[in-house]
Amino acid sequence: MAIQRSDPLRELQRLQENMNRLFEEVLTRSSGSVGADPAGTAAWKPPTDLVEESDRYVVRADLPGVIAAEVEVLVEKGRLVLRGERRREGPTPDEAFLRVERPDGRFLVQIALPTSVDQQRIQASQSNGVLEVILPKRQDEPPGRIEVAPRG
Repeated sequence: MAIQRSDPLRELQRLQENMNRLFEEVLTRSSGSVGADPAGTAAWKPPTDLVEESDRYVVRADLPGVIAAEVEVLVEKGRLVLRGERRREGPTPDEAFLRVERPDGRFLVQIALPTSVDQQRIQASQSNGVLEVILPKRQDEPPGRIEVAPRG
């Protein structure tokens, strides 16, 4: 058995993340709250990461049990929108749920896009229950030397 050192800061960070997720769920379910689905249809919010790399941003959302073809990925009003639904399986007539912890139903994730995102080149793929959206940065031309011409 390996000895693991306790990291109180990491444990506190996990607690804060869990509390934030709990408050988001409560706000999402209450009508008219900040961050709620405007149509009132979101039942849960998948855990989502946003990573910045030198030439792009990458969004990863955990969507186990969600069929890739049924995930809607679009850009609306300067926001990346991920929308879909996870359907609960079972129970069969011979079964009964004793514990249910995996959320199901409709989900909605909205992320404000930085102005540097090239919206024409956004790509999305899903593998092993993780949706990955690639948001390439615009390739602006580097500033060049401007010749100064004499007047007159």
